[in-house]
Amino acid sequence: MSEPRFINNLKGTLYYLETPLLNFTIENRHLTHYEDLNNTKLFPPELALYGVSYGNINEFFLRRTMEEGCMLYREHLRAIGMDSFNFDEYIRKNNGNNNLDNYWVRFEDFGAKTFAMLTRT
Repeated sequence: MSEPRFINNLKGTLYYLETPLLNFTIENRHLTHYEDLNNTKLFPPELALYGVSYGNINEFFLRRTMEEGCMLYREHLRAIGMDSFNFDEYIRKNNGNNNLDNYWVRFEDFGAKTFAMLTRT
């Protein structure tokens, strides 16, 4: 059975490189607050084309995760310190970054505080 892929509770600021784009708060699978910080400039396609909503933010993060059953999926989870999949935790652990583009999320209380911190080798 595949794991659920819904953001339950998450609060952060979506960035493109070092440019803040969007403050958002999701509580109990509802977008309770958002603030456009850059006039929709540089927004990812899900938000630029279809607007800021819980579903579109969730879709954006869905595109940024490994699918259950992918080769080395369990090894990937263990490498980031997870025994099982939890969508909110997964996003926090990797700052919402998937290493294929320059979007990431800054959290007040956890993780990288600059894009450069994500890309250190």
